[in-house]
Amino acid sequence: MIDVPVPRERLQFFLSKLDLSRGDMAHLEPYRLRFAAKSDDFASFFTEYFLQIPQTRIVLEHERQPNRFEKALAIWFQRFFEDEFAAGFLEYLWKSGLKHVEINLDQRYVNLGYAIARQFCHGMVRELVPAEHREQVSKVIDKMLDFCVLVATDSLISATAQCDVEVIRGISHQVRNPVTVIGGNIRRLQKNLDAGNPVYQTYEAIMQENRRLERMVSDVGVYTDIFRREPVFKEESLLKILLKAVKELEHKFAAAVIPISLDLNPQLTQVYGDARDLESMFYYLLENSFEAVSGRGGEIRVQSMKSPLQNFLRIRISNPGTLPKDETMDNLFAPFYSSKPTGTGFGLPIASLAARKNLGTLKLESASEGVLCTIELPSAR
Repeated sequence: MIDVPVPRERLQFFLSKLDLSRGDMAHLEPYRLRFAAKSDDFASFFTEYFLQIPQTRIVLEHERQPNRFEKALAIWFQRFFEDEFAAGFLEYLWKSGLKHVEINLDQRYVNLGYAIARQFCHGMVRELVPAEHREQVSKVIDKMLDFCVLVATDSLISATAQCDVEVIRGISHQVRNPVTVIGGNIRRLQKNLDAGNPVYQTYEAIMQENRRLERMVSDVGVYTDIFRREPVFKEESLLKILLKAVKELEHKFAAAVIPISLDLNPQLTQVYGDARDLESMFYYLLENSFEAVSGRGGEIRVQSMKSPLQNFLRIRISNPGTLPKDETMDNLFAPFYSSKPTGTGFGLPIASLAARKNLGTLKLESASEGVLCTIELPSAR
């Protein structure tokens, strides 16, 4: 059974944006019970329609409990007109959407089903509502059905995303255990050999790949965590976020000094976003820059400035490195792709995902001084 918590706040947001007000519901009030009484007619109409489609007929004909489908439709239709989108009905709608995913029902048929429901409701309005009130009542019912489609689509996306994330997390967990065992055994074998022994070097090559797998498992965890979590938007200090990312880098590269210059506009120091996401984004971008300057010298420069986009802040990170000439930008942001032999292929995808989840953008380009990364983020102002 798929279990995704009901996103009550988001559903209320959908309701508000559809402008489904109490005034709208008042137009429906005189006819509500008469509409609800048509629940069995609706169930028959709906079932007959889908019995004509070969793919859905197979599903309906293999129902274990006779008339269960019609009963469920009748209950939905009755609650649709009687419950006024109260909290209980919102939860009922959400769980119905999850059920569609669980039984692997094609979303196109779900959308078709709501189109058929709309057709039935319009016919019912023509039958039961005086001509002078039909347009108003039909508009209210259309809004109600639009909301149901939104909930069904949202539950599909949420459930599918959770399933994908759980699969990825499961794979990562299964990989982590053997990687740890392999690394421990290789270290023990190396202790019995002289560093000049060719076998020792073979073990070292295996250890390098093992460490890369360990980093990849860790990066996959960061990626799925950002993907799964809803950002918590707050006013945050850009300097504080950057310093925390630098501190993490210094911890990772314990013997290295991070050659970084922070040139932040004192008037543009606050961003609006999720601190955890933004710290991860800057960590991976600065790690990329550090790897670019390591061994060749140079400095990483971080600047903040006003963005051409209204209510946005622009941050530029530059380093004297070079972009791969034979690869497209799309490849660089694709998970598991790396232009570096020891790379995990997740640094830039994590940074890009964090930027998007926080309503921002991220762009890489070659510049006269090397590589320029430009980030646009919502400004706290």
